[in-house]
Amino acid sequence: MKQKPATPPNISREIQDNKVFPVYLLCGEENFLIEGTLKQMLDHLLVPETRDFNLTFLEDANITIREILTQVDLYPVMADRRIVVVRDAPFFKTQQRSAPITIIRNAFKTETTNPSKTISTLAKLLEVSPHQIAENHLGYISAVDSLIDELNTKLTDEERRFLERLPQIAQQLDTYTTTEPDDTGDVAVLLDWLQGDLPKHSVLIFTVQGAVNERNQVVKAIETVGRYRSFNPVEAGQSLNRDPLYKKVSDKFSEYDKQITPRAFSILRTRTGGDMHTIAEAINKIVNFVGDKRQVDERDVRNMVAQHTFDSIFDLTDAIGKRSVGQAVKSLHEVLASDQEPIVVNAAITRHFRFALQAKLIADRKGLRPLRSRMPFAEFTKNIFQPLAGEVGDILPKSATHNILKQNPYVAYKIFQTLHAFTVAELVDAIEQTLVVDTELKTSVADDACILEQLVCELCASSTGRRSTSF
Repeated sequence: MKQKPATPPNISREIQDNKVFPVYLLCGEENFLIEGTLKQMLDHLLVPETRDFNLTFLEDANITIREILTQVDLYPVMADRRIVVVRDAPFFKTQQRSAPITIIRNAFKTETTNPSKTISTLAKLLEVSPHQIAENHLGYISAVDSLIDELNTKLTDEERRFLERLPQIAQQLDTYTTTEPDDTGDVAVLLDWLQGDLPKHSVLIFTVQGAVNERNQVVKAIETVGRYRSFNPVEAGQSLNRDPLYKKVSDKFSEYDKQITPRAFSILRTRTGGDMHTIAEAINKIVNFVGDKRQVDERDVRNMVAQHTFDSIFDLTDAIGKRSVGQAVKSLHEVLASDQEPIVVNAAITRHFRFALQAKLIADRKGLRPLRSRMPFAEFTKNIFQPLAGEVGDILPKSATHNILKQNPYVAYKIFQTLHAFTVAELVDAIEQTLVVDTELKTSVADDACILEQLVCELCASSTGRRSTSF
């Protein structure tokens, strides 16, 4: 497989320079960037007069590779190229529920007692066939090398040697020589197509919302003959000048002959969570709001971009954790001023403490150290959130609404940073108090804001003297 470029390719610029590949894979969490790049590609590759004749979107989850390739093989109508866009093809998604390191360790345990299970388990993880493992096939070698690089220091020397001797284990099985890979499957058909003479009159574009398994043979094949680009959330830099999102936002405002101050940008990033789609909408609102004014300041952003409810609740619970009554009450009123219903605010506080309790118990069970406040979000997602989701996600509530490991990783990222502020007993007590307040908000004639203020003050107080949980 060819070496990955040091920086992601600028696909739109390449196409403008008439460097067009036969196949593309656009994926990642930032669906707004995926769709934006796709639109630019289509605008460059197709002319308006014949666009409708030469553009096909395939969005059926059950569509086969043969049906896709049939569309690709059609010749364009009065144009140089035909474009086929396939959304969310299932064979790109990683299917394992457990973390790779957990799968490897479980397979290692069955090496002597059930070698067939060992090979079949790791064949699924590596997305190769048992036959390819036994034959030490190039696809297997590439997949296992990528896996070792991915896990790096998580693997012990013994586990590395175990992965290296998988071909010997597979060769000892009675069935491997008669169990040929399924060459009639969709993946095999697509791999054959990618390794053949690709058409020059068509461009095949796959878009996948979410991450793909980079060990996937199809992903590697596309990367060899086409372009593979992953669009992930833009992480904050250590300083404003090193924040790639700051440049993107500044460039966008410059298109309207405007500038955004550093402080205003910081508030914009915080209130949008760095989500590109939300930021794009916010910029349009701000530009219309400020009119002829050239400099966008902090007040403009505050006026036009509402703070995310989660971040507002986080500010509140963070103040509670610091036992800062004044800041907690101030944060409460900021939440209520955003037109949130008191019952909804209390429910959000309850949900936050429930997630914090889950995170606290998980951290204690796994022996996790307190999360560094400056740990990058991407590092937390890869090294903490994703492994935990695979290892302990199933012991938490099945409902995604009540399971912290089934939320956006950003939710867990923020909550894990505050676990040092609460004991398990304090979190249980806080949840019980919010449940009492829920009843009061629904039945009492007292002012709702006053009820919530009392709750916040009691949560900031010591464990003694808090309200009774008996109704």
